[in-house]
Amino acid sequence: MNGKNKEKTTIRAIVSEIAHDLGIDKKLVRQVLLLTFKEIAVTLILRGKPVMIRRFVKFVVAASAANRMRKDKLKQRK
Repeated sequence: MNGKNKEKTTIRAIVSEIAHDLGIDKKLVRQVLLLTFKEIAVTLILRGKPVMIRRFVKFVVAASAANRMRKDKLKQRK
């Protein structure tokens, strides 16, 4: 089993366990879980904290790279 399959299995296991414990639909649990991770990431980004949640928030890397490039340009101008 490669790393990606293991990751999917872990997420599925978490979703299955939550759905079983609460007695609700797995699809709803997955949607809520994804929304929760996205909200956490956006909150951290807005506070200026470095964050990387793989598979959930891919734009964090792009935002970090853009900030780094902007800072490099400002240093070159001085």
